[in-house]
Amino acid sequence: IAARRLGAADRGDGIERVAREDARVVVRPPVPPASVGETMRAYDLVAVPSLAMETGPLVVLEAFAAGVPVLGSDRGGIAELVRDGVDGLLLPPRAEAWARTLASLASDRPAVERLRNGIRPGRTVADVVSDMLDLYAALVPLPATAA
Repeated sequence: IAARRLGAADRGDGIERVAREDARVVVRPPVPPASVGETMRAYDLVAVPSLAMETGPLVVLEAFAAGVPVLGSDRGGIAELVRDGVDGLLLPPRAEAWARTLASLASDRPAVERLRNGIRPGRTVADVVSDMLDLYAALVPLPATAA
């Protein structure tokens, strides 16, 4: 298992200490922000095992933009972005569930590829602007213009 914190240093939560005690785990140095997308494209999965109620999990959007499925906690913004069983999997924030799912996916490449194939194309700024204009028009109809 190779683990890497994308764009962050050790937060003092002991991951590096645990990795030193388990030869199967390697913690790699952080990735510079400009290289996150390129680095992610080489991954099979991106794990977002958050215990917090993430409101806007950028890492999920970055993973999808790189074409990488997400294993995420079934809470908050992660659960709003990941389509369970389509472009990723949503898991309860319990270590046993994560261990079981990671072990299963490690031996099931077709399942990982199905998740990868389920990722939708990324939204453009034009897509967001169009959606916002439609929303505003639905909420506040524009006055008719004189012809």
